[in-house]
Amino acid sequence: MKFIKKFDHYITAIFVITIIVIIATSYFTFKEFFNASHQKQQEVVMPLFSLIHSEIIRPLTVSQYMATDPFLLDYIEQDKIDRTVIIDYITSVSNQFNTMTFIAIEKHQLLFDTNNKTTSLSVKEAEWYHRLKAIDQTEFTDFGDAEDPHLFFDVKMFNKQQDFIGFIGLAIDLDHFANKFSKFKEKHGFKLYFVDNNNDITLSSEQIMQTMSHHRKDVVTNINELPWYNQYQSNNDTGSSQYSFGDSSNELIISQMPLKELNWRVFIIAPPITEQSVYWQLFMQNLIIFIFVSLALYYLFTLCINNFRSDLVKDSETDYLTQLPNRSFIHWKYSQLNEEYEHVSVVIADIDNFKILNDTYGHLFGDDVLKIIATKLSENLRSIDLAGRWGGEEFIIILPDTNAKQAQEIINRIRKNIANIPFTPSSTSKELNVTVSFGISDSNLTDITLEEILEKADQALYSAKTNGRNQVVIHLE
Repeated sequence: MKFIKKFDHYITAIFVITIIVIIATSYFTFKEFFNASHQKQQEVVMPLFSLIHSEIIRPLTVSQYMATDPFLLDYIEQDKIDRTVIIDYITSVSNQFNTMTFIAIEKHQLLFDTNNKTTSLSVKEAEWYHRLKAIDQTEFTDFGDAEDPHLFFDVKMFNKQQDFIGFIGLAIDLDHFANKFSKFKEKHGFKLYFVDNNNDITLSSEQIMQTMSHHRKDVVTNINELPWYNQYQSNNDTGSSQYSFGDSSNELIISQMPLKELNWRVFIIAPPITEQSVYWQLFMQNLIIFIFVSLALYYLFTLCINNFRSDLVKDSETDYLTQLPNRSFIHWKYSQLNEEYEHVSVVIADIDNFKILNDTYGHLFGDDVLKIIATKLSENLRSIDLAGRWGGEEFIIILPDTNAKQAQEIINRIRKNIANIPFTPSSTSKELNVTVSFGISDSNLTDITLEEILEKADQALYSAKTNGRNQVVIHLE
């Protein structure tokens, strides 16, 4: 759920930035309305935003997603890891986004990247790891690799206990950036300068672009060294995001746009344009049109995002086989219950002799059993109830505002329905029945965590198993 919230914040910020850039640039494009300057300015804005998003924002967003991937976090915490699994994971990301991908693992003191290198974190070339680790910050944009300079998006990884467990991220060749921004300048005539919080130029559409790598501090270019910036600073007393100076026939327009995700600014230097007497009339007319178009775009934008969020939640919080909520969603849902309910019953269900079924009739038959039982467990529950897959052949049912006796009645009906289902393995024509054992525990929501109530339900399940299976047992204090 944290990823969803972060994603919402970033998308909202991107949309707001887009609107600001469009309004700022549109202000001046109407001045050349009659000679097609307006059209040219509009042609520039969207490619610029697309360029920034695809080349800078997207790699950072992908890095943030990988840093919260439950599979990866659990895997690298193991005592033994398979190098092939790690390389396959980061290679799949690298191939998809055409970047170098890397992961540095604190527990194993190893750095893997998609250049097929495995490096110890104790060597000199991994000094960046210890330098960034010591900084009280979770995300970094760092320039590194003196021989082949890259822009690195480094994101710290933390386990469930919020302990630091390493870095993960993407790295993009600076030659790639230089090529992209130079083409943009050639096509549209606009110059771009990306500046960090120290006023050092990190990226540019000009040939003066240098890396700010700690390996080569002597080649850093500061924006204060550029003549136009000094004039911009001395004349722009209001600190506005857009400013123009010069005579009407040779006016220089400078726009400034923040990149909050990186704590950078982008300066956009527009070609000179000429004042028009009908500017304000045209501006107001087109501003009204622009507002209506923006509202329509915002509606479509939010509609697309909502669809994306729905797909993302379904993929990340649904068990693939049974299509029931998975453990991650169950933990989140349980944490929300005390906002609406005071009491809860938690049921742990375990398929009897499931390993024997798998070994005897095959895993495909076992999967069919899991899917059918998952369907039966979730049938006839209230809208406030929740059935999910806990892991393996274990399921969990959460019944808000239900005591243990009421839960026992509900679960007994489910247990009997399952026991009467005829299963026919493909390897035989003989029908067989599958049973399920259940353990129940109930409590006030303010008195107990999910782990504590599950432990009691597990004890009840153990009693059901040892007393003959195919029964429902309530945990007794």
